[in-house]
Amino acid sequence: MKSPLILSVKTKISFLFSMNRLVPEASWTAPAERSGDGAFGRAEAVQLRESRRACESGVALRLPPQSKTRTRFAKFKMQTWAGRSLSLFITCLSLTQLYAETSSSPNIRWICSTEKARWQDLAPTNALAADTNVIQLDASTTFQTIDGFGGCFNELGWEALEALPAEKREAALKALFSPEGANFTLCRAPLGANDFSLDWYSLDETPGDYQMKHFSIERNREVLIPYIKAAMKYQPKLGIWVSPWCPPSWMTTNGRYRNGQMKGDARTLDAYALYFSKFIQAWRAEGINLYAIFPQNEMALNDNVYPQCRWSSADMNVFLRDHLLPRLKRDKVKVEVWLGTITNDKLGDYIDPVLGDPKTAAGITGVGLQYGGQATMLATHEKYPGKKLAQTETECYGGGNAWDQGLITFGRIIQNTTNFANSYFFWNMVLDESGLSRWNWRQNSLLTINRKTEKVIYNPEFYAMKHFSATVLPGARRIAVSGGPFKEVVAFQNPEGSQVLAFVNNTDQPVSAALAVGATPLRLDVPAQSMNTVILR
Repeated sequence: MKSPLILSVKTKISFLFSMNRLVPEASWTAPAERSGDGAFGRAEAVQLRESRRACESGVALRLPPQSKTRTRFAKFKMQTWAGRSLSLFITCLSLTQLYAETSSSPNIRWICSTEKARWQDLAPTNALAADTNVIQLDASTTFQTIDGFGGCFNELGWEALEALPAEKREAALKALFSPEGANFTLCRAPLGANDFSLDWYSLDETPGDYQMKHFSIERNREVLIPYIKAAMKYQPKLGIWVSPWCPPSWMTTNGRYRNGQMKGDARTLDAYALYFSKFIQAWRAEGINLYAIFPQNEMALNDNVYPQCRWSSADMNVFLRDHLLPRLKRDKVKVEVWLGTITNDKLGDYIDPVLGDPKTAAGITGVGLQYGGQATMLATHEKYPGKKLAQTETECYGGGNAWDQGLITFGRIIQNTTNFANSYFFWNMVLDESGLSRWNWRQNSLLTINRKTEKVIYNPEFYAMKHFSATVLPGARRIAVSGGPFKEVVAFQNPEGSQVLAFVNNTDQPVSAALAVGATPLRLDVPAQSMNTVILR
């Protein structure tokens, strides 16, 4: 839908030109040369056309030279041309004033999603005099850079996609990754098995293989790498970060992929650092843009049915400082190393013991937080402002894929980016109709694929993510926003200058808001229970 402002401008321009009897360039036909009172010759017609062009381009108007063969009409024609030129001059002034009035008013697109009408364009109206609580964007006050948005590549997601005919599978991938779709530019993948893998595996299950002679990514070539490559068709520079849920089982204290803890001896930790180094090099050799590694998913937990491994903060710091960072440097592997993923809500549990060590902190790019760890995001930024932050996994819920859960996720993105997150990641991008893992763990997903009907369902959280990922581009800066009736609101400025305002109305009633745009605020009548993005260009 075109902005009423733009339509108004076009209407005024058309009116001004019609008053001066100007016609579009494509339909211009020079009158035949003839004589008579008020008649235009071919030369005069050309001059009038040039004058029209001059007006549009800002060049000074030129009167036609007098013709020696038409002396008796000279005075009359000069008066006629003076009048027409004056009229053209007035038109130019009018257009200049119109441009000055409207050039500061951006083109506006308002995208709104409700449970019944998702990703719909709504039109703002002129604000009322009573609309005094106006939302104001301030691009002069900037905060963190946004690196991107995405989700996690899991094996069960690819299994579900492969159940579709090729054209439907491509449509689903395009919806997630293409710039015309959700535009996911950064994503996560597991190093080894996770809770939504087809089954348990690691990349070296040979006990005591400290030299990693049996290390292999052959399993990845069967599932994860084809999945990522299929996404790269629509997002060629897609960035991937990885984290293990569990190391090779022989590196844990109980020799199993769950309920154990990472061994802390130097020989095991050194072998594990080599494991990471070989993995990074192997995936990059496959053409994957692997930009970062996180040493352990949810490093405080080991009490569930799926692959997990607990680390003490002391062992994690030693591993990073004395093994992983030196190994990567020795192997000349340049990659971002992050601390995470962390679910703890206290800095003292993992963040301070690692980032408080200057030697370790120097090699750490940022901190990945999820679930309870999100509570420490602002405090982490304030204490360690030089470190990036990532929200690494949304709440999983229980497979309900409900609208209110989508609204919560939309609000979480606002909260996390307001608290200085540089990136935000959903968990399962795709699952089948059961939503189940191999460990009978049911969770939400962005897309649900019914294998029997071959239908693809775009769940509420797909739209929650798309409202940000499709509009807030990599390199955007968060900017200041104030005023308005919404508690959850955030704003950004993209690299090319467009601004993005995101807010949620999670009440049961429509809410009216005024938005400062140029000299005249606009009124937004926001539907109940809705996600909203306004783009100002």
